[in-house]
Amino acid sequence: MRTAFLLLLALIFGWAGPVPATAQSTTPLPVHAVRSISPADADFRDLEFLTQEIGGARVVMLGEPTHGEGNVFEAKIRLLRFLQEKMGFTTVAFESGFYDLHRAQQALEAGTSAQEAIGNSVFNIWTSTQEFQAVLPLLGKGKLRVAGFDPQLSGGYGGDVVDELQAFLASEKGAAALNYDYLDEVISLMADQFMFPPTGRLADFEREVAKTARLLDKPAAGTDAPRRAEAAFWQQSLRSLLAQARDYATHDPTAKDEAEFKATDSNPRDAQMADNLLWYLRAHPQEKVVCWAALPHVANRVEVLGASELQAFRPMGRAVKAALGADQVYVLGTLAGGGSYQARSVLPVPVPAAGTLEAELLAQPADHAFVSLKHDAPGRQLTTYAFQYQPLTGPWSEVVDGFLFLRSVNPPHGAQFAASQQEVAADTAVTARPAASVLNPATRPRRVSAAPTGQTLRGTVLDRKTGQPVPYASVSVPDQGIGTVADGQGRFALKVNGVGPLQVSSVGYGPASVAVPAAGAAALLTVRLAPAAYELQGVQVRGESLDPRRIMKKVVAAIAQNYEQQDYMTEVYTHRQISNFDTVRAEVEYVSTLLTPAGQRDLHGGFLARQPMGQHRVREARVLREDKAARGLGVISVEGHGQGFYTGGADPVRTSPLFKARWRKFNLELDTVLEQGGETVYVIRFAAKRASHRSTGTYLQAGYSGRCWVQQRDYAVTHYEAQWQGDTLTQNAVARKHLGRGNLLSRLYSNVYTAEHNDHVVDYARAPNGRYQVRRSMGQGLDAGRVLKTGRPFYVQRSCEQIFTPLPADAPLPPPNPKADPRWSGQETHQLQFTDYRPAFWQAYRRPVK
Repeated sequence: MRTAFLLLLALIFGWAGPVPATAQSTTPLPVHAVRSISPADADFRDLEFLTQEIGGARVVMLGEPTHGEGNVFEAKIRLLRFLQEKMGFTTVAFESGFYDLHRAQQALEAGTSAQEAIGNSVFNIWTSTQEFQAVLPLLGKGKLRVAGFDPQLSGGYGGDVVDELQAFLASEKGAAALNYDYLDEVISLMADQFMFPPTGRLADFEREVAKTARLLDKPAAGTDAPRRAEAAFWQQSLRSLLAQARDYATHDPTAKDEAEFKATDSNPRDAQMADNLLWYLRAHPQEKVVCWAALPHVANRVEVLGASELQAFRPMGRAVKAALGADQVYVLGTLAGGGSYQARSVLPVPVPAAGTLEAELLAQPADHAFVSLKHDAPGRQLTTYAFQYQPLTGPWSEVVDGFLFLRSVNPPHGAQFAASQQEVAADTAVTARPAASVLNPATRPRRVSAAPTGQTLRGTVLDRKTGQPVPYASVSVPDQGIGTVADGQGRFALKVNGVGPLQVSSVGYGPASVAVPAAGAAALLTVRLAPAAYELQGVQVRGESLDPRRIMKKVVAAIAQNYEQQDYMTEVYTHRQISNFDTVRAEVEYVSTLLTPAGQRDLHGGFLARQPMGQHRVREARVLREDKAARGLGVISVEGHGQGFYTGGADPVRTSPLFKARWRKFNLELDTVLEQGGETVYVIRFAAKRASHRSTGTYLQAGYSGRCWVQQRDYAVTHYEAQWQGDTLTQNAVARKHLGRGNLLSRLYSNVYTAEHNDHVVDYARAPNGRYQVRRSMGQGLDAGRVLKTGRPFYVQRSCEQIFTPLPADAPLPPPNPKADPRWSGQETHQLQFTDYRPAFWQAYRRPVK
């Protein structure tokens, strides 16, 4: 919900501002005291008045002033329980993806846990909080149904849209002619980055969607009732996605900052949210629905509030009320008398001015109270702070039917709410993308050393068979401990000192070794790499299928048996460095204690940011070289990003989509069968068919491919290598589009890239308990391009090598560093800034064998 959340804030901040209060009645409104807002409180006698208040409404809209009040979430969950248990409501519909929540409901019916299903569907502005977790026990088979009405794709399930559509249409004549790759390209970017492809044409997408929709007409009119219902859902999904694509392409909300964004910019989204909700109500005529959303979206006639910008704003609540009738929809908002809430930072709730509804409610004794505008204040002029704590005056009964008042609100707790916002924003930034090089997976990557004196060796790496350049090949002189990475055209430059064999390698090719010319000799080389051959090397495999998919299925089936399933402790030695061509610019090493929890399965805690994550404690650190030119970054200049650059992403068996049975997203080949130390080993080559967050594990990638080594004996992966190619086309297009606009995206996307890629190599070893654990992880990265505004070029290589040594299960985990900011105290590079250098430790420390 990165863009959606920012734009919702913009929608509200962009309004014209406070409206002066007009003459209001001084007669106090009748108040219903509410005893509790705790979701665990099932004594609903204090809420019984709502039965008459809401009456026969089929839809109840539960709105919130912002998305940043944790106890408002709790209050809404208690209301939801009441509506379910006492008034027969059957569905909760979230301001989250229409497609995603449909998949979530299917998953719940199939027995998937609510945590997993909702974590893959509802925007994490809610799911990343402790308070929201109380809704999960209410959902599932035989409990509340779930639905979504937002045309935006909001969770992990959004990455499966085209795959699921293709599977559904597979039996239809003409389905094979659809351009699924193109559909996935567009929809994946919409899911990952909330934008239409900057280089795409909306007309092309409209034509492909129209072709797809025509194929759905037949099953939608068929006699198979379940298939007919699913076809109708797909028809609505395509209408919804097309409307969102048009909104992204035409209005491009990412091109506007908070000052430029107007309430009317949300009209297309609100119109489609209303259309999706009304479709659900028609498709499920027996359901009574509770909507969970921001109040500005579910409000009714906001134009009566007098703010000029609201005159043309048409929220979804207005459209739904008009379609169903006023008595069929009840809008319930929330008010706060004080406290604080979470936006980009924690902000105080403004002190209500005299004469406002909040000031009136603060004067009554109850901490929580309800006022009915529909029945007790129809047409009455009121001033409230219900929308983003901005005072607005008008006949609020035409906007909201009733308000739940909380004397004080507080920000959500739990999964580092503020931190998750920053993490997500950073992951979309060009400057924060994983950067890397292509390594030889069969050999240990070589560290780049400080530049020696001598000649500069230049050359080009070519494919021996085709004569085409081999991009990003690894080039090193092992005897001198130096190396570099070729560019996208296979060209390299490396300063060497003396002679010695030059080794060149790249994934998918056999290595090559050539002599370094003597000083003064021609120093321009052409190195040709032979594609790696498919070979069985004389190994006979009897009674065993060599189908790579079957092999990978056995790998996944054996994970629980082969790999550690309990919490475990390791000591980690880490060496990081950053270089510019062949010159080391910054370098640091450190020793940590790491607790890896049993349930860790995602790089950054998953879409929820609530799944278990490792607890990393840096104990000792030594800065070997600090780049004075990058002083502003400090040790962060050696950070790197993504898989292979943090302990949380060191174990691909835990975190990579490849090992989560998503094989439809990958091309798999048996590369080689080897005999190693008496073991038969399968080498499986993989490549994501279409690069998306769901298939690559990260954002803005153009490719994810590599190989893994699988032991036949136990189907354990003992070695893994992978490479990610950054989607420089999209990133560069966004950077150029927003250059000079002064908005958020112009700051995040400030560079254009000629190369951006990331490699990760992992070795596994058996721990003393017989389970496999990561022994060594190596990430290397490359960012090359220029700063768009100044034209300043950059060529930055990063590396991160981590060696893991098992510790006893009862080894203590050191406490967090008290000097570090608690919000970031678990991050490795943040801790480095607060870890003292102790020479005595490093003089005695024996670095682990690599």
